[in-house]
Amino acid sequence: MRKKLFLVRHGQTLFNQKHKIQGWCDSPLTPKGVAESKAVGQYFRNRQITFDKACCSTLLRTEETLKHISDLPYTRYEGLKEFGFGRLEGASTDLILSFGHDLLNTSYTQFGGEDPQKVQDRMEKTLNDIVHEDDAKTILIVAHGANLMNLLERIDPDHAKDAIRFINCVIYEVDYDGKNFTIVDSIVSHLAQIKE
Repeated sequence: MRKKLFLVRHGQTLFNQKHKIQGWCDSPLTPKGVAESKAVGQYFRNRQITFDKACCSTLLRTEETLKHISDLPYTRYEGLKEFGFGRLEGASTDLILSFGHDLLNTSYTQFGGEDPQKVQDRMEKTLNDIVHEDDAKTILIVAHGANLMNLLERIDPDHAKDAIRFINCVIYEVDYDGKNFTIVDSIVSHLAQIKE
């Protein structure tokens, strides 16, 4: 049951542009975010990559991004939602940096948010549900920066350390052999011509 997955972070949002913490809260794509999303779609078309299935989180920014990438019908998954930051949602991203913490190894439960282990658990379960629910061989999944990095560190820690991090519309190419997930590449070449 070999499958190919393309995991994509959503395009730039208003909160990304304003350097605000954006987890379960949502904000729309900026014009740059729309251009980034369209560039992902063009990247796949240029390489004649077509999808059997498309998925995104329940947050609008992933759905907007997916619609600019593909015109396939898609399914929204609650388990693909971004890391929840609790009361830190909407605050400056400088606040997280001021703690001196590693985003992926910090529990935000003290602020009413999520623990990284629980994010990994729900993301891994959702990914396994997606690959096992049907016979789709090539799957597009649009999700979020923190939860994708959390997932990659769980499913393939050896390759995750070399993956490009936290760039809007980065593409992670992942192989699934029926048992194990392997990160093949992280791709940002399609973003080279995008202007602010």
